[in-house]
Amino acid sequence: MAVAGLLIASVALVLLGTGLLLLATARARGQAEHARAHLAAQTEQVKARYATATDPSPQAGARDLRRRWTDLLRRADLAPTRATALRWGGPVATLVLFGGLIGGALGAAAMLVTGVALAAFLLWVRIRRVREKMLRQLPGFLDGVVRLMTIGSSVPAAFQNSVANTEAPLRQCLVQAIHLQRAGKELDQAVLMVGRAYDLAELVIVSSVLRLSVRYGGRADVVMERTATFMRDREEAQRELMALSAETRLSAWVLGLLPLVVAGGLFVMNAGYILLMWRDPMGKAMLLTALGLEVVGALLLYRLAKSI
Repeated sequence: MAVAGLLIASVALVLLGTGLLLLATARARGQAEHARAHLAAQTEQVKARYATATDPSPQAGARDLRRRWTDLLRRADLAPTRATALRWGGPVATLVLFGGLIGGALGAAAMLVTGVALAAFLLWVRIRRVREKMLRQLPGFLDGVVRLMTIGSSVPAAFQNSVANTEAPLRQCLVQAIHLQRAGKELDQAVLMVGRAYDLAELVIVSSVLRLSVRYGGRADVVMERTATFMRDREEAQRELMALSAETRLSAWVLGLLPLVVAGGLFVMNAGYILLMWRDPMGKAMLLTALGLEVVGALLLYRLAKSI
């Protein structure tokens, strides 16, 4: 009887331990599920807050294309006005007219491609210069924000007061963020939208710092100061890299543009020869092959220059 009682007690203890283990496992699993659900809810809330609204109407595509074109002009510090269109489209139209008078339809098409490519190149150069100037101004702007926050100003007040002491083109960019804030957006969300419009990852970083300071508090001035130092170090490293790779990049530009310049000069000086080759099947194949090789070579040189 004693042995049977001990056996029953042992089985009961084993079952009790198993039940307690299952209870602890279920409780831990429930807490993990609750944490995952809370994290998913917070993530969806943040995504819904910073996601751009979609318009299912048929005009949504046209408005999105217009918005992208406007953002592209903003990055080049240009206004989407008729004067800008005439200033950039007038020379292209003149080239097309000149090519049509000399070489007919083929000359007009060639000059159209050349004019559009030249205009796109000049616009890219302008956007790059504006971007570099804004990146040089951004650390100084953050230093001004840090100084105002050190003497007791709030983050939005320090941000707005520092914008008044900032020069163009960064000032126009930050003024748009202030306008969005006055329209009802949070400061971090406004800076994020402007950073995406101008394609500035540095402004996205600043918006993250502002969001953390507004929602959770903390020493935002210290984070901004370190962010400004990081931007200065990054700019200095980029300048050093550009100086070391200048020869390679210049060689890529020369090798890529030389065939186009030679072909364009040959077409201007002797358009009849090009037209004669275009009418001949073998000459047409040679011209198309040369065009394909030029595109492939330009892409390879571009990848070579970007990999440095």
